[in-house]
This record gives sequence, structure tokens and C-alpha cells, in this order.
Amino acid sequence: MAERIQTLPRVSTVEALAAVLRRQILTGELPPGSQLREIELAQGFGVGRHSLRAALQTLVHEGLLHHEPHRGVFVPQMEAADVEDLFRLRTALEVEAARTLVLRGTAVDDAVRCVEALEALSGEEPWDEVIELDLGFHRALIDAVGSRHLSQAFASLQAQLRLMNAQLRPQYERADKVGREHRAVLDAILSGEVATAERALRAHLEHGVQEIVSPEPQSGAPA
Repeated sequence: MAERIQTLPRVSTVEALAAVLRRQILTGELPPGSQLREIELAQGFGVGRHSLRAALQTLVHEGLLHHEPHRGVFVPQMEAADVEDLFRLRTALEVEAARTLVLRGTAVDDAVRCVEALEALSGEEPWDEVIELDLGFHRALIDAVGSRHLSQAFASLQAQLRLMNAQLRPQYERADKVGREHRAVLDAILSGEVATAERALRAHLEHGVQEIVSPEPQSGAPA
């Protein structure tokens, strides 16, 4: 898989391996269905197989890799049903968060900063960076509620959300659309109207499902 020894960041070998492989999965360099072969990877990175196994296990635990007994480790393929099921749970969490934020009049400064960063996208950014900005906005709304359990529930979905956007994303040809769509959600929450906020967030997530499951050419951005 790697033709030469690759340079790793100055962290533990296991952490460095996990970080490099995670990025390759999320950027699509390792596409769905790819098998990660221990010997080939260990030689390519110039590391021991024990360290490589530990890194692979980290990513299996995160949900970014799938271990099949007697076959090996693979990048999972998310199907339409997986996406719809994931968004069903996500919608329940985020709509409740939006409702709570509006009712309390809670400040959402971190979400505002995320939207500003999304609006500043040029379209040249690596896709995994776009995913992190997008998730940062939604995570900021969840965390603003101040509920440990709500934040933990959303955190448990993030690896799958990253994998979903990495594998099933529409073509990223409209950088301006990313920030515009998230600005609409933010403005609805800041409007102070519960129904407006819930409707905007639900529509945003439902649109995201449709773009992922049945993307149109030159479509927009992740939800």
C-alpha cells in the first residue's frame, strides 16, 4: 500500500499510525471496501506489526474500520439505510438541542464562529477539513445546551458521521453553499422562534440525507 517509508508526526507510533490512516479513510484515499493488510502496511510505514495492530484496533473502536473474523480489517461501506438510520437519531438529538437553546435564549458563540469559518471556505480545502468544520457547527449547538449526556450521545455518532460524509458526499463544487446553508440554520436559532429553529434544522438534515443518498450533479455540501 505504501511504496516508501512515510514520515510520522512526533507522537507515539500507534497514535501517529492511527492519525495517518484516519486521514486516508476520511479523504477517500482508502475507499470503501479497502482491506488493510498488516504486512504491507507495516513495511510501508517502517513499523512493527504490534504497533500497526494497535492502531488498527483504535480505528475499529472508532467505527472507521471493520474487523471481519478470518478475513481481516476493511474500510466499511455505508449503505443508504445506514445513512437514513443515522440521521434519524441525529435529528432527534439536534432538534431537541435547537428547541432548548431557543427556549433558554442560550448564546451560541462557538456555532457562530463555525459558520463564519464555513462561509470563508474557498473550495480548495481537503475534504476531511470541511467535514470537521461542519461537525464543529453541529457539535457546538449540542454542547451549548450544557447536557453531558446529550453531548456524549452526539459524540458517539461522530466517527460514523465522518465516515458517511467521507464516502457518500456529493461533489464538492459549490464552496459558497456550505456556509450559506449553515447560516440559515444559525439565523433560525437566533430568531428566538422555536418552530422556526426546529423547522430549519430538520429541513437542513433532511436535505443532507437526500444529497447523500441520491446526490445530484454539482450538488452542495455535508449536513
